Amino acid sequence: MQIIAHIIKLSLLVIGLLPLMLTGQVASEIECLVVNNDGSITISWEQYMDVDADFTGYQINRKLPAEAVFTSTGAAITDITSISITDNSPGVDANSQQYCYQIWVIRSGAVILESNSLCTINLSGTSDTTLGLVDLMWADPLPTGSFLPAGTIYEVYYEFPAGNWILDGFFDYETGLNSYDHEVKVCDDLVNFRVDLKKPTASCSSSSNIITLQVEDQSDPGIPVVTTVTVDSLTGFAQLEWFQPSAIDLAGYIIYQCIGNSQIELQTISNPSATSFLDINSSPGTSPENYLVSSFDNCPTPNLSPTVLPGATAICPNDQSSIYLDCQWVVCQDFVDLAWTTPPWGENGVAYSEVYRRTNGGADELLASIAAAEYEFRDESISPNETYSYFIKAYSSDPTVQEATALSNIKILGVSAPPLPTGFSLVSASITSATEIEIKVNTSPTTTPFEYALLRKAENESFYRDVDFEIAQTLTELTFSDTDVEPQIYSYEYVIALINECSDTSAISNIGKTILLSGLANPDNLVNTLSWSGYEGWTTGVDSYDIYRTIDGGVPQFLASNQASIGFYEDDVEEFLTTKGEFCYQIKASENDNPISNAISLSNEICVTQPPKIWIPNAFSINGINDEFMPVISFADFTTYRMVIYNRWGQQIFESRDIDLGWDGTKNGNLIQEGNYMYYIEIQDGSGKLYEDRGSLTMLIFNAN
Repeated sequence: MQIIAHIIKLSLLVIGLLPLMLTGQVASEIECLVVNNDGSITISWEQYMDVDADFTGYQINRKLPAEAVFTSTGAAITDITSISITDNSPGVDANSQQYCYQIWVIRSGAVILESNSLCTINLSGTSDTTLGLVDLMWADPLPTGSFLPAGTIYEVYYEFPAGNWILDGFFDYETGLNSYDHEVKVCDDLVNFRVDLKKPTASCSSSSNIITLQVEDQSDPGIPVVTTVTVDSLTGFAQLEWFQPSAIDLAGYIIYQCIGNSQIELQTISNPSATSFLDINSSPGTSPENYLVSSFDNCPTPNLSPTVLPGATAICPNDQSSIYLDCQWVVCQDFVDLAWTTPPWGENGVAYSEVYRRTNGGADELLASIAAAEYEFRDESISPNETYSYFIKAYSSDPTVQEATALSNIKILGVSAPPLPTGFSLVSASITSATEIEIKVNTSPTTTPFEYALLRKAENESFYRDVDFEIAQTLTELTFSDTDVEPQIYSYEYVIALINECSDTSAISNIGKTILLSGLANPDNLVNTLSWSGYEGWTTGVDSYDIYRTIDGGVPQFLASNQASIGFYEDDVEEFLTTKGEFCYQIKASENDNPISNAISLSNEICVTQPPKIWIPNAFSINGINDEFMPVISFADFTTYRMVIYNRWGQQIFESRDIDLGWDGTKNGNLIQEGNYMYYIEIQDGSGKLYEDRGSLTMLIFNAN
């Protein structure tokens, strides 16, 4: 950041010296043209700096775009403090046509300095009610041969209601576009529009004439197509999913619960991008839940709920219901009978159904695939002293819903399990390498007759699964090593199952969930942003998170410590601009106030790389302060460098492949004339990635006198 500030300071110094060094040679510049309601034009300009004390006045000149010569609008302005004037000459009406202006600075001896030229923005437009759009058009405000600085933008505004101007959109002038499509957001009313031209160097904006159009929303938002009603496997609530209608002015949805032919409004969703709804008040585990979705736009139908379309009051469909599964375990029999209701697409929309089972909270097990017309199944593969969870997954045969699926409620049938032994707990789950996680477990002598099973689920998985592992054991501690993991991608949750001599699960430990660290290099502000998932599983919680950093493959150093509630950190690396820009991080979590274990957990290690930073001045001076043009590069780990200078006709006049060799304003050893030139810079880093930059620069020549 200090380097950036230095470059900006030098650039400003060069530019700021212009009026003093080029005494009597710089005219005032037109900053903006504003079209007033009566068609007059207010011209604003930079105040002329009368360094030589020979200023006598301004002359405002005007012409039509098709005319070749500017003519004076009236008498000269002799007030040297003037910076604006309104042209309300007879016959001038910027509401109907475009006018171009130029300012003359009059000096003693009839010396005239001409300003830049700028034209008013003449705006017109039409309203397309069928498409729900307003087409805005205007002429280019820049006359031929003139230019606007980089960063100049158009801003499009509409006024509704009266007195409330709203920015609708903006885009760069350099795009060359002189039109804009406004999406109609008004049902039926008069709306005013204007377009502003904003230069980054000006203290004001040019404003077009204001046009008024009658706009009307006639487009139908359409009715959403329900794809599925499913039961969320994590929460157990019913979840509704649908296709989004294609209307431009779609404003949102109304969710209804259907009971017979009646509807109960559940929620209005004022988000047209929404495609799902989780009903947190649903009970799909006790009965089927039936739903209806309606859409609404910005112009609701009168005499109904403010956001309801007529279609929302239709009879509820009977084929948009969640699947309700019921299970019965017959005592003294080794089977479970399952029965379920029709999936959400009706009997004719089902391809087939699958029956799944989990045993003791383990992984999902596919028991059978059931034909479309069948809704019953008997599980004859059960064993006593187990806990079973069942659910149904149905598949749609309707191509309009893209083979959607639906899950039923989860039905759990269980029996009592052996009590949990004392002194048995999962101490920590810690990442020891990019392919290994270490899990520590406290035990006691009373647990020795038992075997242990390590169960794991990644953050993208819903269920635990068995893990193959290596084990090391002492009298009171077990250490599991899980090498079939990707801790750089996922956070993993572990539990330890205690297996008795009957091969029955006797106990399940507390969880241990690893820390997943991620990071992002922000080159704009020279900050590396870290975020991580919190460690889970300690009864007393996390005391703190310690952050460690390694620079360019060096030795890890303690960086900072965060409270347990804070899972992010911003590392300002501005002071390391001279390094290669590779920063590696790791998080260490410490257990809160537990003198018995004093457990810690390490996160995965991540590395972020700051890209090469290139700062380029926009001007340099011959015989001035900065008399050589070259970029400043930080986080420099590059193999090739090339800088080329072109004149305004695209001809190459200079090339350097040495970062320390800049352009001194010469060609073939001869000083060339001052003005604007183009540059192209490319850098290839050690990984082969190419960085490019191109732009314009101004070369100034200071006279020694």
